[in-house]
Amino acid sequence: MRTYRHEQKYLLFEPQYAQLRPVLAALLARDRHAGPSGEYMIRSLYFDDVYNTAYNEKDSGVYARKKYRVRIYNCKDSVIQLECKYKQGAYISKEAVPLSRAEYQRLLEGDCRFLLDKGAA
Repeated sequence: MRTYRHEQKYLLFEPQYAQLRPVLAALLARDRHAGPSGEYMIRSLYFDDVYNTAYNEKDSGVYARKKYRVRIYNCKDSVIQLECKYKQGAYISKEAVPLSRAEYQRLLEGDCRFLLDKGAA
């Protein structure tokens, strides 16, 4: 069964960030992708079908939808994930499967058959 969570995003200006960072660091666990500074870079490549279904559903405000993306961290290919992000109103859930560099290349070339063996969403 899929678990959903409520995700909120906020725009912070530098003074707010500087004030909140130590408070939040004391309360929250550090993300596993974070480096020594506590930060990391994310690169995402989003996929859609030939009908632009994901784009059109988001643009139209469809209540329940999903989108696929490949995500890497810190500009390295040591961790490559294919993710499916499900959204129901304000709630989201994510599923991810790891990809090798070769599998990622196959995906970019339009070959996704190997995902059937990985149990991908």
